[in-house]
Amino acid sequence: MIAENLASIRARIREAATRAGRDPATIRLVAAAKGQESSKVQEALAAGVKIFGHNYVQEAERQKPLVTSPEVQIHMIGHLQKNKAGKAVELFDVIETVDNEELARALDRRAGMVGRVIGVMIQVNLAQEHQKSGCDEGKTADLAGLIRSLPNLKLRGLMTMPPFFDQPEEARPYFARLRQLRDRLMASGVLSPEMNELSMGMTGDFEVAVEEGATLVRIGTALFGPRT
Repeated sequence: MIAENLASIRARIREAATRAGRDPATIRLVAAAKGQESSKVQEALAAGVKIFGHNYVQEAERQKPLVTSPEVQIHMIGHLQKNKAGKAVELFDVIETVDNEELARALDRRAGMVGRVIGVMIQVNLAQEHQKSGCDEGKTADLAGLIRSLPNLKLRGLMTMPPFFDQPEEARPYFARLRQLRDRLMASGVLSPEMNELSMGMTGDFEVAVEEGATLVRIGTALFGPRT
């Protein structure tokens, strides 16, 4: 089932990219594995999934032994508490949810202790929803500048989670804003050309996100089916 779902998702990504005049090869799927059994993760690996996203450090730790290929990455896509920075730098290749200076400095310090350079993305709370993590849009440049000064972190780009909408089109303005923010930061030199990643879009709205510039889409339900 997962192999068929993956093929369908990839086809939808290709179609959305084509509509936007984009190269589908520039868009990668992050398999959002929250609440999924190990057997489903193994099935996704066998189907060819190359990036897995976890919301919880404990869940990533439990399933990391399943990932034996160096080609497969593990991303942190949930809120990360500063006190779990040490474990996070051992588990993840990319942490997509850095949203404050204290967390960035903690990750840099702990990554240095284990001799790793960790990829990070800045989570931006464009809708300023109090229940969601993410830095304010106006503070993104300062946080990006700080991260670029830290030797054990490598800034990859920006990430966002728009409000939930029944209609995917309603999320489009948030995806467009993240792309526009990235482009402004690149034009001003805050972000360099290789820091162009945009992680945005999930099962309900990833095609709109692709049309607006997503390079990473975080797909759970459409790939794995409903969580048990």
